Amino acid sequence: MEIKKILFSNNKRWIIGSFILAFLVLLPILTLLVRLPTLENTTFKYLWDTLLIDYTISTFYLLIITCFFSLLFAVLPAWIISNYQFVGRKFFDIVLYLPLAIPTYIMAFTYADILSFTGPLQVFFRKNFHSISDFVNHDYMQVEILGLLMGLALYPYVYSVSRVSFSLIGSNYINLSKNLGLSTTKTFFKVILPLSSPAIISGLFLVIMEVLNEYGAVKYFGVNTYTSGIFRAYGSMGDVGAAIQLAVLLLFVVLVFIYIEKKYHSKFKFYYSSNSKIQKLSILDKKNYLLSIVICFIPFLLGFLIPFLFIVSNIFLTYNQIDFLELIELTLNSVSVSTLASVIVVLVVLFFLIVEKFTKSSFNRYISEVISLGYAVPGAVIGLGLIILFTTIDRSQSSIVFYGSFFVLIYAYVVRFLAVGKSPIKSSLEKHPESYDETAKNLGLGPFNLLKKIHIPINKFAIVTALIVTFIDLLKELPITLILRPFNFDTLATQTYEFAIEEMIPMSAAYSFIIIVIGSFLLIILKNSINKQINVS
Repeated sequence: MEIKKILFSNNKRWIIGSFILAFLVLLPILTLLVRLPTLENTTFKYLWDTLLIDYTISTFYLLIITCFFSLLFAVLPAWIISNYQFVGRKFFDIVLYLPLAIPTYIMAFTYADILSFTGPLQVFFRKNFHSISDFVNHDYMQVEILGLLMGLALYPYVYSVSRVSFSLIGSNYINLSKNLGLSTTKTFFKVILPLSSPAIISGLFLVIMEVLNEYGAVKYFGVNTYTSGIFRAYGSMGDVGAAIQLAVLLLFVVLVFIYIEKKYHSKFKFYYSSNSKIQKLSILDKKNYLLSIVICFIPFLLGFLIPFLFIVSNIFLTYNQIDFLELIELTLNSVSVSTLASVIVVLVVLFFLIVEKFTKSSFNRYISEVISLGYAVPGAVIGLGLIILFTTIDRSQSSIVFYGSFFVLIYAYVVRFLAVGKSPIKSSLEKHPESYDETAKNLGLGPFNLLKKIHIPINKFAIVTALIVTFIDLLKELPITLILRPFNFDTLATQTYEFAIEEMIPMSAAYSFIIIVIGSFLLIILKNSINKQINVS
């Protein structure tokens, strides 16, 4: 019935256009699924008998550790900053976002150098505290340490949503719990956390997706995850079939997490009372002030300040060895591909969302959900799907070579990060009354003019936000770039990775520094703008 409506609808061109775009988004995944039944028993049987259990245990163990530390570094600071007034509060509210500017692989490379036998920590204790140096001098290249470091890099995902959720909880809930005789601690665990749990889980879901996507850090630490297994099967073993099978298995794991997250949100929905006053900020006494400073400072210290200062110190040590022309070239490469892909992402998102609003088609609503899958699919899976697809196309014709081109790289970026660009724009569009669209329709405006004359002007902040967050993620992207970059094309991310793999971490400092500085600058601008827009105290 829905198909008939589409065929006879005046808006069928727009709906069909969105369907074609959605198909292109899903094409890398569909390619893997189509190839799967045709595969013979390849190296996957060997992997099943030997390494697959290790991949599974290591992946989920790393997930658990990373999620634990992400919650530890995020929830308490978010609660303190959302509910208490103290000197330094505004400073911490900004800098606690900054670890998001440091990619997980840079966090891992930097701390691996800091904690190594010849690193500053172990050298300091051997020189000054020889009696306890044996306690400190260890091999820190363990999965537990990697989980801690990834938690430091990823906790802002949980912090950001927790911060907003805690700030929006009305005073009625707090006062009611006090009237019932609940202490501050019990109120936090029995009232605040349940109310904010959907938001916290959504942040934690992003952390999980990032861990499943990670390659650089797990490769360097020697942790066998599904993603590293895909790279190993495809790159080292040259077994495309095994890589496809591992990719589909990873895709299945991702879909399970998506299902769990959706199920949780459908089961637990909390609405804050509209007439509830926002909780006034309390003044901390001296004892609790010092404790709060420590709680807020530790994530910033470990997650940003130490790695950033160490990278700066390495720049001074390797200053004479830095190829500044190459540094400028790679910066331009990173900025140009990130900018181009960000713009395309926003344009595609706007097309999907405007067609959905204009047509009111349930079919289009399903399509809109489909494009969000890209971010949940690890870069290695998308990259492998496109390799299979475009090598097949290249073999079938000789006029154009797609594989190894910028087109395929940008295509993969757009598929992976559509959901990142979609989130702020969709949230902004939903705030505006339907009367805007109905009035536009009555005036004879089509989707294009509706977008141009109404929605772009009134949603410009959300569009800029989408551009910035997408750009930051693209600037840090590693797995897709490693798999699909054109020959002799490097970015800041790939160069950082290559120096680290060659055990030349100090030489990677300049490239890491540029990524962090650009990301930090954009995050600070974005954070201040968001605070003004949503009026979070």
